[in-house]
Amino acid sequence: MSRWNEYEYDELVNTLSDYHKDVYGFRLRMYGEPKEAVVAALDSIDSYMERMRSTAEGREQLRQEGWVFE
Repeated sequence: MSRWNEYEYDELVNTLSDYHKDVYGFRLRMYGEPKEAVVAALDSIDSYMERMRSTAEGREQLRQEGWVFE
């Protein structure tokens, strides 16, 4: 189950747009797409970020890009 399932649609598409820009440098516009597709896109970014945080090299790259995490 996704952590995103409980959010309202408008909040999801706005969060996806911001999150995608923060991670990839450009906004992903998915307004009008099914909620399941928006949730899948958010889950995909979460997975990418988790993989990056799982290695020392990935963590260093994230730090250089300005990400702060524990």
